[in-house]
Amino acid sequence: MRLGLSVILPLAVAAVAACPPALHAADSRVQMMRMRSESLNDPGHSVRVYLPPSYHDPGASDRRYPVVFLLHGWPGGDGNWSGQGRCADLLDSMSAQGEIPEMIAVMPNGNGVGTLGRSLWLNSADGKSRMEDFVANDLVAWTDSMFRTRADAADRVVIGLSDGGTGAFNLLIRHPERFGGAGSLSGRFRLEKGMGINPALAGSGDAARAFLDSNSPASQVESHADQLRKQHLYFSCGAGDENLDDNREFHALLTRLHIPHRYEEFKGGHGWGYWRNHLRESLKELAGSMRR
Repeated sequence: MRLGLSVILPLAVAAVAACPPALHAADSRVQMMRMRSESLNDPGHSVRVYLPPSYHDPGASDRRYPVVFLLHGWPGGDGNWSGQGRCADLLDSMSAQGEIPEMIAVMPNGNGVGTLGRSLWLNSADGKSRMEDFVANDLVAWTDSMFRTRADAADRVVIGLSDGGTGAFNLLIRHPERFGGAGSLSGRFRLEKGMGINPALAGSGDAARAFLDSNSPASQVESHADQLRKQHLYFSCGAGDENLDDNREFHALLTRLHIPHRYEEFKGGHGWGYWRNHLRESLKELAGSMRR
């Protein structure tokens, strides 16, 4: 059973606006692309794609690669993981050291109809922003059609930070035919009404509370326990993070249900200093055992 817990003394919690759009110069290893999304009614939705070092080698022309989908937080955008997160450096380094296979990384724009684009990576209550459908259907199909992927759930994982971590677990729970594993850094597993969750996203009053409960990973795991016992789950949280208690409660829930997973706590709060430093553990846990 993949269970673990490392507790470090807490630090001060960072502000919620710790997920700004990327400010770093463009990484030549990461392509900025646009794709048609029927789910979002968007003819040119932005996506960033990292291709591993061997992808364009003549000798690797028949090689296919596993895929990691990296979901940003809020406020944020598709440039976060390659900018502040420096994920290309990490993917290069980990694959070179044999910790993970070479992988394609896909980083979509998850901005929707909530305040400042907050979508929670969900289909909105008003049906105008079907972000979950976009990732599970449009994005996966587009990725498989554009790149030499291993087009099966066992070779796809989804990892997110903050709201993206919540989204990653919802996608794993609801779309086992698409994803074999999910990772969360500083995510939340029981959603509550908060900043940016306006009526366009979640409705209002009792409808909003029902929407958030039905879209909370913690409310869904018991009914999907048999499925989740066959999947790969990893999540971590900073000891100074505002979501720490929620992560601990989710860890306790999975443990009670005998759902294998790995949960860790490290020094840090809700910001890029934590996410940049601890994407490694998610990748190693979820992709380390994938075939090379």
